[in-house]
Amino acid sequence: MEKYEIEARKLKESGKLCSNALFEVFKNDLKLEGNPPAPRSIDGICGAILTTEYILKQIGKEEYIEDYKEKFISKFKYIKCLELMRYEHRCSDYVGFSAEYITNLLDK
Repeated sequence: MEKYEIEARKLKESGKLCSNALFEVFKNDLKLEGNPPAPRSIDGICGAILTTEYILKQIGKEEYIEDYKEKFISKFKYIKCLELMRYEHRCSDYVGFSAEYITNLLDK
């Protein structure tokens, strides 16, 4: 696992909201501004997804948003918190997946 993914998972498991955990690990290195969207603040969508979209827009990679969502759905089946919470994965998995996706884009 990459450093961002590991740190994001740790922050989530320590009690941070998914959106804050993901945003916090990239904030300084990517010079992100503002605050991440709150989980479920847009149509009940997972905070990891909302924050990944937010980050991709800030770093000029918004063309990857649909690809990211497709891969997320392919792996986890859902995008809304309530559906994901009933699924077999944990929130730290969604945060970890999202951090890995962003890291892979940065490595390109």
